[in-house]
Amino acid sequence: MKRSYIGPLQSITPDDFERVFRINVGGQLFITQAAAAVMEPGSRILLTSSISARIGVYRHSLYAASKAAVSAMTLNLAPELAERGIAINAIAPGGTATDMAAEHAASYTPPVLRDVAPAKIIESMNALRRLAEPDEIAAVAAFLLSQDASYLTGSTVDAAGGWM
Repeated sequence: MKRSYIGPLQSITPDDFERVFRINVGGQLFITQAAAAVMEPGSRILLTSSISARIGVYRHSLYAASKAAVSAMTLNLAPELAERGIAINAIAPGGTATDMAAEHAASYTPPVLRDVAPAKIIESMNALRRLAEPDEIAAVAAFLLSQDASYLTGSTVDAAGGWM
């Protein structure tokens, strides 16, 4: 049975913790390590965090903790990588119209809101009043990887429509 990274506190197991942190933090740390070893000065690295690392999202404690670790890792790797002319940033998407969001929508809806469509809940929590389209998140990622972002390093950039 596939275990989710979204769920109530009492359902989180040590195996869930190890798996989520191994994938979300360890995966990004070790690919960064391998990439940085061969990157040229002027190169850029982009990691993936989440808006749930900065705001409370129902039943996201394990996932959010792993994404907060990615943001901290980004900030702390910046000075080390800057010595080699490499910039590192992270993107923190909010509610995005993806299969993952649809699959887990019921899991992160508080019981008091069970009769409200999850997309409507997410839409009500951001200033733009809608889910992001994947292409919009990709555009922010493209900017962060471009030379237009040459003065950014160690930053986690929210791409969350003004999530509140």
